[in-house]
Amino acid sequence: MYLNPMKEKKQRLFFALAPDRNGEAFRRLAHLSSDCGQFGRPVSEDNLHITLAFLGMVTAEQADAVVAATEQLRPPQAFSLQLNTLGYWKRSKVIWIAPEQPPRALLSLALQLKALALDCGLEQESRPYRPHVTLAKSVARRPESLPAFDKIDFHFNHFGLYISKPVSHNGHQSVQYLRLGQWPLASRYQ
Repeated sequence: MYLNPMKEKKQRLFFALAPDRNGEAFRRLAHLSSDCGQFGRPVSEDNLHITLAFLGMVTAEQADAVVAATEQLRPPQAFSLQLNTLGYWKRSKVIWIAPEQPPRALLSLALQLKALALDCGLEQESRPYRPHVTLAKSVARRPESLPAFDKIDFHFNHFGLYISKPVSHNGHQSVQYLRLGQWPLASRYQ
């Protein structure tokens, strides 16, 4: 399923994994993001995700090409991952949580989507892929200590194409991530 709300202007698109919002694991992830908000701006529960490939500013024609290519993709099997490492990146000023050992299927999917984006003429970063969930942004300096947490386990059966839409709330500008399309990961029993 794919919905293209784009007119002629470019929109910011990315592929991502969105954690299942039902259940204890998501509640704990959202709570950890809120706890990290003491150091900066917490990420909204609705925006918690793992980026697979950032596509950048994309035209409607490019988005259609990306979707057509994604329909032909042979994704890896569904997988689980454990978010068990909390950290801070000075350059981007974010607090994040990540798997210490990302599953092969996750790394394979990210590589496939990066190659797909390049084949569609969309530039990609050359730095290595580091799967993570951003918990807080605009963190001015490294916190002396980060909140304590227990590992958080998620299972992923799908990946999606998302659009970053600017929104204004109470005079503050932010973004909302809306899913435009979703594709299944391979089943173990296919």
